[in-house]
Amino acid sequence: MDKVKKIKIIMGVIYLVILCTFLYFLFHNFKFEDISSIKVIHSNQDQLNILKNNNLILLISIFFLLTILWVILLGFGSPVALIGGFIFGKWIGTLLVTTALSIGALCLYIFAEYFLYNFLKENFFLKFKKLNLMFQKKQILVMIILRCAGVVP
Repeated sequence: MDKVKKIKIIMGVIYLVILCTFLYFLFHNFKFEDISSIKVIHSNQDQLNILKNNNLILLISIFFLLTILWVILLGFGSPVALIGGFIFGKWIGTLLVTTALSIGALCLYIFAEYFLYNFLKENFFLKFKKLNLMFQKKQILVMIILRCAGVVP
């Protein structure tokens, strides 16, 4: 096995271990309702305002880094958008959340491109060759159909 393939396997295993640890910590300490509801944020509003007033730059930095990590590990940003808007307000929250989600999505894409592209190409290219040919012939129509059907996020 060549050196690059070994590094890819090691990095993939490290990513999976970090992801599993993060998910275990997340679901062991929080309920799903806590993550997806704004009620938890409202109940801690006073503490968040004190933290924001005392250490705004530190809070922005921590929020930015945790948002990037959240997207890299889980791939979505709905709870983060709620929290960012509530803590930082409409404009600063939108700017922070959008930038951090974009950077996190870029990091996730680079990870997937580097580590998973060859694996997916080797294992699934022949199975989906017909779909690939159909997509090449009628790109816009196929993309609209897949997008409306909810198959492609």
